[in-house]
Amino acid sequence: MRKIFSYLWLMLAMCLGCPDAYAQEQVPIIVGIVVQQMRYDAITRYGSTIGDNGFKRILNQGANCTNAYYEYMITESAPALATIYTGSNPCNHGIISNQWYDRLSRKSATAVGDPKYQTVGSGSISGMASPKRLQGTTLGDELRLSNFKQSKVVSISWDNVGAILPAGRLGNGAYWFCDKTGAMVSGSYYMDHLPEWVQSFNAKQLPKRYSSRIWNTSKDISEYRASLPDNSSYENGIEGRITFPYDIRKLASGKEFQLIKYTPWANDLITEFAVAAIEGEQMGKDEFTDMLMINFAQPGYVSDAFGIRSVELQDSYIRLDHNIATILSTLDMKFGRGNYLVFITADRGASDSPSFLADMGMPGMQINLQSTMILLEAYLRAMYGDEKWIEKYNNHQVYLNHLAIERYKLRTDEVQDRASQFLLEIDGIDHAMPSNVLTSSKANTGIWRQAANTMNRDRSGDIIINLAPGWQEITGNVDDFSLSAQKSAYSHDTHVPLAFYGKGIRIKTINRKVSIADITPTIATILRILCPDYASGEPIHEAF
Repeated sequence: MRKIFSYLWLMLAMCLGCPDAYAQEQVPIIVGIVVQQMRYDAITRYGSTIGDNGFKRILNQGANCTNAYYEYMITESAPALATIYTGSNPCNHGIISNQWYDRLSRKSATAVGDPKYQTVGSGSISGMASPKRLQGTTLGDELRLSNFKQSKVVSISWDNVGAILPAGRLGNGAYWFCDKTGAMVSGSYYMDHLPEWVQSFNAKQLPKRYSSRIWNTSKDISEYRASLPDNSSYENGIEGRITFPYDIRKLASGKEFQLIKYTPWANDLITEFAVAAIEGEQMGKDEFTDMLMINFAQPGYVSDAFGIRSVELQDSYIRLDHNIATILSTLDMKFGRGNYLVFITADRGASDSPSFLADMGMPGMQINLQSTMILLEAYLRAMYGDEKWIEKYNNHQVYLNHLAIERYKLRTDEVQDRASQFLLEIDGIDHAMPSNVLTSSKANTGIWRQAANTMNRDRSGDIIINLAPGWQEITGNVDDFSLSAQKSAYSHDTHVPLAFYGKGIRIKTINRKVSIADITPTIATILRILCPDYASGEPIHEAF
């Protein structure tokens, strides 16, 4: 009887709006930290050379999810950031890759490109961007909607993609670096002019100072035992240079700001700007929870240029660890130790270069899929007639010519199946998955499920290609070449660190498999707000 009475009293109190009935102490600020191309094993490999106040503090004193995975294919930055902050996969949020082929316009579409807007803070074109292609709401959108836009939501990155997708539609500000002027800028989608605190920050001209520095190892070179020798032949380097030290001004030839992204000073700039944002926006100072999202892109650029076994990458993580520690100590000072909520993860993992794998006795090869499309086109012409059957190949996706298929009165699924079977005969292609299967109930396990989570009916191609382990696509564009990007469904690309730390978070190791799409539902549950529109992830209840 006592239990029944207590339950009825609780329900009555909630109905009457009693403030203590469902009370929870407020989280003043949430800080989301995303590191580009940070494989799950990165901190383990570099553990002996990093301190205890950065990465390790979050992992050891928070809820550490040891089996966190992306559940889709074509692992790139844009779909990852959309997944983190919408709690859904590309099939729903629509950001299937950094750029894709748009059938209606017959042009390439980028994740945030939007000619309606301009850059605020410089004359560059990077501000011609918006979150319009992101389908549904983000965590920040829901937070702002929950209290009539009283919460402040700010996003910071080296590039516009890393700033805009987390900020969503209702963010107060999305800021990124302009490598033409050396300033932190935004776009007219979010504001008409830069706030005073941003103008004051830019007036310091920190990038000019950084470009005059020389990057050398922060420790004695003998301590970098987790990496290959500094003069490793598997590296492309900065402007052809592959060994320390790096004098950016000497290497740059007038483009110093473009090369800073390869150095640890890029992370220093983002860190200092994040600290300035907390103060400038007066974040966490009122009764409404604020949100700061920080994207550290530099490790991704270094992975692309030097590979994941390089001294350059290890030194980047040693220094990034200090940046993380700076952010935590700033939060400690302003809000009290642990009296805030932080999560840290990566936008994807990274693969070894094919040449390194081959020398280690593992499969490691390169494939030019554009050349493969020429063979596929010839095959389809032999099968069906003299017609252009492939409308476009783009980023592991084949877009068939649907108008030609209709003219010849063919079934689309038949052409997809034949083309897929042909592609499977090509060395290096492990899977060629037609959309007619991916949209059926057959694609519900393993790699097929990952491909289905990538498949967006309005934007994806007719066939999604997954290369065999150790194989990497090469193109004729040197700027697109990466030593570490396989964009695959395998664990080296999809398994990433994930940990929560701070207010209301348990000190716990969570070994069960979780999805990166679970991050936003977890935070939304802690804040007791609605999940974004398309959220499919589940709260990680063990974390809080």
